Amino acid sequence: MLKTRVNELLGIQYPILQGGMAWITGWAMAAAVSKAGGLGTIASATMEPQELADSISKMRKETDNPFAVNIPLRLPSSKKAAEIALAEAVPAVVLSAGDPSPYANGFRDKGIKVLQVIFTLDMLRRCHEVGVDAVIAMGMEGGGNINPAELSTFILVREVAKTTHLPVVAAGGIADARGLVAALALGAEGIQMGTRFLATEEGTLHANYKDAVILAGDTDTVITGRTTGLQFRVLNNRLAAEILRMEKEGRSREEIDALTIGSLERAAVAGDTEMGSLMMGQVAGMISHIMPVKELFVQMVTEASEVIKNLGEVLSR
Repeated sequence: MLKTRVNELLGIQYPILQGGMAWITGWAMAAAVSKAGGLGTIASATMEPQELADSISKMRKETDNPFAVNIPLRLPSSKKAAEIALAEAVPAVVLSAGDPSPYANGFRDKGIKVLQVIFTLDMLRRCHEVGVDAVIAMGMEGGGNINPAELSTFILVREVAKTTHLPVVAAGGIADARGLVAALALGAEGIQMGTRFLATEEGTLHANYKDAVILAGDTDTVITGRTTGLQFRVLNNRLAAEILRMEKEGRSREEIDALTIGSLERAAVAGDTEMGSLMMGQVAGMISHIMPVKELFVQMVTEASEVIKNLGEVLSR
């Protein structure tokens, strides 16, 4: 059994968090993860206020286990999402893409645990100033909105762990027991996964998207948005190729945005694998089958114990 400060802070069985993914991780998928012993996360990014409130209510009817609401702070919807999370006194919030200072005190006063996604040590310093409960250090291997500095998980987690007193959750490029053990070795006390949860039986996304994750190879993702300031790691399909061509030609952010509007919904809901934005991390190349979340957790923790045991035998020689 793995016991860390992340387990204790969040009241969960396994130190495994599910990343918030717009159009994908609603209450049903989050509930499956929480019921299995991890921290399920409702992604608020594309939800109307009443939809988010209803999702929280449905989550609580499904399970008494802890869960979180992910709030991307750069979005106009973040203020209302924060108000709802506060009013509903959710167990935890995962803040990303912005400064947590306007909200941290209010959440803490309500007993809500505050986790912040960080990409650099500068972001960590801001978290220290504001006073969050834990940080999620996300490397550029991950899918979706990625580290603009393009620091790898291997580098970022080590830097963060040696610089902070806060519990650290590692994210980006983790999908199995060896990734979990590596994160612990780097100083993290938990992991966050996104891409691996896409290929689960409980994953609430189109079957075409799931199949695309299974079929992806190690070099099948690309980073778009380097010229616009909003980097995303996605499957290299027709849409991604068109975006990269436009970026190479120096096309404006407005032109590129016009092409990408609604593309994530097309992928996750409609199953369009060519002109949809299939966000996934490099680790998709290591995922070969769809499995239940509970089975995934048991397998990861069991195999992690074996990996740690084998490392101990190597060191004792």
